[in-house]
Amino acid sequence: MDGIIVKRENVDFLRNGDESGLALLLEHSNTEIMVQKIHKNSLVWITPADEKDMVEFFYIVEGEVSLETSNETIHLKENDCFYTNRLEHEVLLRSHMDLKIFYVSTRPIYNNLDSFNNDLNELLTRIDEKDRYTKQHCSRVADLCTLISKKLDCAEKVLNNLVIAALFHDVGKCFIPAQILEKKTKLTQEEFREIYKHPSNSKKILKDKFSEEICDIAQTHHERLDGSGYPYGLSGTDISLEARIIGVADSFDAMTTKRPYNDPKTYEDAAIELCEMSDKYDSRVSDALKELVLSGEFHKFLNEVEYDRD
Repeated sequence: MDGIIVKRENVDFLRNGDESGLALLLEHSNTEIMVQKIHKNSLVWITPADEKDMVEFFYIVEGEVSLETSNETIHLKENDCFYTNRLEHEVLLRSHMDLKIFYVSTRPIYNNLDSFNNDLNELLTRIDEKDRYTKQHCSRVADLCTLISKKLDCAEKVLNNLVIAALFHDVGKCFIPAQILEKKTKLTQEEFREIYKHPSNSKKILKDKFSEEICDIAQTHHERLDGSGYPYGLSGTDISLEARIIGVADSFDAMTTKRPYNDPKTYEDAAIELCEMSDKYDSRVSDALKELVLSGEFHKFLNEVEYDRD
């Protein structure tokens, strides 16, 4: 028929529940209509637009989601919708289950989003193919960093860099032989030297995809205040706040997760132990973690997500 254009491949993407990612349904003038599929427990940022008159409309086709700002959380479910206009601050979108969103933008944004999503998925795939535990660990650390940074009332830029660096802080383990990552007995000195390389390897992998700040944060997450960390033995204020937050979250998750060489501690015991190591960990960060755990906020968060801690 005149004036009717059928794009079956895009309709198939909209219907298919097995795929994930972003599809462009229609592009006309500056307006784009898209559908986005987001995995459960993912973190997505809605950022203020450069063009003040830009409007973004979101309709939830399937799933449930929370919109988190610095002072409130809004829970939305299937058939709910919202839009942004003259957004002043970034909003964190957290999916509670696999999510499908119908998305309309009055300015071209698809190419940038698609490129960014592809970069993220490539890195996550590399982590998962090497060691499934590492992928799950990185996801948990990123979530915990978000909770801690909000407790500390960190600036938005800190939070943005922190979450991305946390999500990929261990991607450098892709270069570590599987027999070392999966070893059930104590590592040798030579094997430890291989482990010690992974923060620098993480930076090498991330440098073509993210800012220098994010790469440096990922590289220094194992540095400690007293200079006992690696790879550079940095100390004190030479370690960024973001790296200090990841250091606490990373250690907490390792201490509370069952591994072949590790009997997990309770959340309370692990948080208290980290607070007692103020020579190594920033006490502001570890105190914030302890408050999250002892107040029940952390447990409340765990009830909203489903983690495999084995």
